[in-house]
This record gives sequence, structure tokens and C-alpha cells, in this order.
Amino acid sequence: MDYDPIKGRLARLFLRRPWMMRLMFLLSRQVFLRELEVRRALEELARGGFSPGRILDAGTGYGQYALALRGLFPHAHILSVDINPACVARLELMCREGGLDRVEARRADLLEFQVPEPVDLVLNVDVVEHIEDDQRVFDGFARALRQGGLLLLHTPAMDDALDEAEVLRRTPAVGEHAREGYTRGMMRQRLSRAGLEELSIRSTYGRAGGVAWRLGVRIPLRLLALGAWTLPLVLVWMLAVILPVRLLNAVDVAEGRGGAPRAAGGCMLVLARKAVDPAA
Repeated sequence: MDYDPIKGRLARLFLRRPWMMRLMFLLSRQVFLRELEVRRALEELARGGFSPGRILDAGTGYGQYALALRGLFPHAHILSVDINPACVARLELMCREGGLDRVEARRADLLEFQVPEPVDLVLNVDVVEHIEDDQRVFDGFARALRQGGLLLLHTPAMDDALDEAEVLRRTPAVGEHAREGYTRGMMRQRLSRAGLEELSIRSTYGRAGGVAWRLGVRIPLRLLALGAWTLPLVLVWMLAVILPVRLLNAVDVAEGRGGAPRAAGGCMLVLARKAVDPAA
């Protein structure tokens, strides 16, 4: 199923003014587990004393992560890029009229883009699975980072028992994806080839998170795919499931961060670092 056209229609309807964007970002945090996971990871970096001067928000989407980054790292310059001109235009509107300062929105293809100055942090959320030549993107992240800089990346995960050929043979469930996801081995290979050191790879979207995703994302989007006439039904559905979805997401986050590392999940959260050259 292709979700991008549906999300595009929703954006045109509900993301026309900065206040609408802020409201939708607040609501999306109640539903999307990946946003909770990414924000928590960024908060942990901030609490640990990480204070980036320059950040690349690579594949910003509608700008929700630019807003989160601004709140956590108020002194950083944030360069938010996306290949979708409509997304860039909405973020520019937020910057211009919504008081989002020190954020620069720019249309760019991650296969070609080069930052004007090295950055301390690259954030990439659910993007690389859309790109066939993904190694070029990882290489670009490495070039963008200063020595010792960090990459925080979230992407769908696959069973680690599969080899890459088996992963690539599978038809992605989401039509915009070039691959269904990554095994840990595939991710480590991409990082190593780019000259990035793995700091952690943590599973997200366990059993509870998977149920929350189906209730709060998959079912509503499938209903909306039937036509605009389903919007009232979707709103009623979301009112009915929002509390269970929030609870399931909270359970999933707690399980993923408590005790032994979770062996498997529907996605992975990756933290990597560009190696420091001792000769430099």
C-alpha cells in the first residue's frame, strides 16, 4: 500500500498554518512510537551533555523533528532537508510565521546533498528504507559529520536470521519502500563501509508497539485510502483508540529500555559515531 499520497492529502488539509502544524505534531506524538523513541534518544543525549553546534535533519518530513531539535538544542543551527518541496515549503512557513528560529529548510536529494559545513549530529528517521542506493546515503552522512559527530537513525527492521538477498527479494508491504527493512548485519555493514562506528542498535516496535501501530496508524490510513468520505469515521476511530494506543506505546518503550536488550522488533534505533582520526 502507498501511504505517501494519503499523508499528502492530510497535510494539505491540516497543515496550512503554523498553529495547525504544532497541533498536529502534538497529536502525532501520541500515536507514532518512533517519535517517542527518537525524542527519548535525543533527550538522553542532551542530558548526557551533548551540545551540538550544527545539526542535519536529513529527511525532515513535515518538520516535527526540527521542532523537537530546536527545543532540546536551542543554540544549534539546524539544517532541515527533504526531497519533497511541499514539506520544505511547510517548514519554511513554520520558520517564517511560527517563530522557529535558527532552522534552515532546504530542498535536497540525500543521494547528492553536501552540507556547507560539517555537523555534530545527523538525524534520519524512517528514510533510508525508501532509497535503493542506500549506501550512498550512509556515505553522505559520514561526509557531513565532523570527527566524533553522531548519527541517530530509525528505520524498519528485519529478522536477523535473514541474509540480505532474502530481504531484497521480499516485496515491501509499503509501496514507497525500496526494501522492507534492515537486519542488524545489514545495518552494521552500511555503517562500517561509511566509516561510522556503531555505538548501539536497539530494537523498537515490539509486540505492544506493533499493536499500537495497527490501531493508530495502519487502520486509519487504510480507511482514508477508501476516500475522503471516511474522514468522520476515522476521527471517531481515533478518539476511541487514542488512550489504548498511548498505553501500548508506553508499555513498548518501557519494555525496550528495561532489563536485557530486546532481541527483535519491527524497527531499530541506531546510534553511530564518525571515528576520530588520531593523525588529524
